[in-house]
Amino acid sequence: MRICIVQSIAAEENSEGGQFCKDWANLMRRNMNLVKREDTELTFRFAKWGYTGVNASYYAYTRTLADVAVLHAVVQAEKDGFDAAICTCFYDPYVRQIRQAVNIPYVAYTEATMLAATMMGAKAGLPVNCPSAVYDVQELIDGYGLRERAVPIRIIEETTKEVEGSVYDVHQGIGAFKKVARELIADGAEVLINPCCMCSASLRLAPGAEKEYPNGITEIDGIPIMDTLGVILKMAEMMVDLKQAGSPWISRKVYYARPTPEALGEAKMLVEYDGSGFWDC
Repeated sequence: MRICIVQSIAAEENSEGGQFCKDWANLMRRNMNLVKREDTELTFRFAKWGYTGVNASYYAYTRTLADVAVLHAVVQAEKDGFDAAICTCFYDPYVRQIRQAVNIPYVAYTEATMLAATMMGAKAGLPVNCPSAVYDVQELIDGYGLRERAVPIRIIEETTKEVEGSVYDVHQGIGAFKKVARELIADGAEVLINPCCMCSASLRLAPGAEKEYPNGITEIDGIPIMDTLGVILKMAEMMVDLKQAGSPWISRKVYYARPTPEALGEAKMLVEYDGSGFWDC
């Protein structure tokens, strides 16, 4: 089974930003390897064009401009023979559009983790890194019909430098996460979801603090912290298994209907454009 993990942050491969992306991908790979099937191959795909830092992801304007690269990356992944694609961005870019475009499972971060959270506890707690993200993530949760399964979203007092630094040292943000986690628990959260995949992998593996946390940071005051990368990977593996077994895995009735040949013909100039390129690690 081959799974393509698509990123929202872009960089040139042989650049300082590209090296950070490789380090980030390595951390995510180590996290996913904790639960990955032996026959599953993981490839991390980065766009050459898009936003190059966490700050730009906080604004709908700049994020929407970049999200099209995620769509092109998944479309190309299907052409390249991958069995499924995952996007690690918690804004869940182009879920409906991508599922209409391809015939391989596409797993979105917030959708998958929120659905898993309903099996782990009555209400989930999510910390986000900026005020606008409160609205964006709440809109996603509402769209998935899960408003009643989450406590109000809270803002974590963590700088983007600390977010990116957590890839190398969990101390960069653990204090801020524990503080907001306890506030969410006081609100009634029974499971904690870290929407930032960088921070989630850092908590699970505790880079730079392995002696203090040999098994990672998996709970706060007895409340579990979801292994979000493990969840989205297992969700992708499950959907591929269903598809390969010949079982129904998606409805093409209306919402995820594939475009007709006539529609594709009229959109020929659009669908034949394949973006500005990618690189894998």
